[in-house]
Amino acid sequence: MTRISAGFLLLLAGAAASLSAEESMWSALTQQQHAQLLAGKQVVLEEEISGKPWPRFTIYHLVKGTPADVAAIFWDCELDPKYIPDCLSVRIISRSAPWIHDGEYTLKMPLFLPDEVYVSRNELKRHSATSYEISWKVLRSRYSESCSGSLRMEEHDGKTLLCYSNLVVPGSRIARLLRSTAGNQVVSSVQALVRQIASEIEMRPQLLEQQLHSLEHALETAK
Repeated sequence: MTRISAGFLLLLAGAAASLSAEESMWSALTQQQHAQLLAGKQVVLEEEISGKPWPRFTIYHLVKGTPADVAAIFWDCELDPKYIPDCLSVRIISRSAPWIHDGEYTLKMPLFLPDEVYVSRNELKRHSATSYEISWKVLRSRYSESCSGSLRMEEHDGKTLLCYSNLVVPGSRIARLLRSTAGNQVVSSVQALVRQIASEIEMRPQLLEQQLHSLEHALETAK
């Protein structure tokens, strides 16, 4: 689900997280990274991939709320234009299953580039009562050859550790020149999600309740 990237990076929701769904994300991090997360900071990792012009970005953040809260907010992709920078519109165009939907995203692009309109297939999974994953793959895009990714959420000491990971292969020479901008926008867009989570938990409980209901409905028949 290419939603977490601000601006043109919204189309760049990238490749799957390096950890398997069964592992504890927290235990895989270092003590220094634990300290950053407990201080309310993001842990941002870049992994260079052979033959790819952009690295894989992986971002961890520890937030208040349950994994279900975070999954419900992120699954509500049509709300993205309200809080994700440069996201102009999102609409669900098809549902092949309650836990899978295709969304059409329109994004404002930087510089002189025309708006991006792309289609992403988003899939929701619940690995356990305290662990969720939402993955996505872009089916059609003006500016990228390929992009797929995931947001994982797991409980940690009454909070939720989220991990957003993406790897994008830009499809144009112009896109290849925007590597540094891409990294900055990934970071800022994760921050936007974190702010939305805090805002809904603290000030919009009715909206969150509706999103949780939609999440449970989507998972009712999922295997």
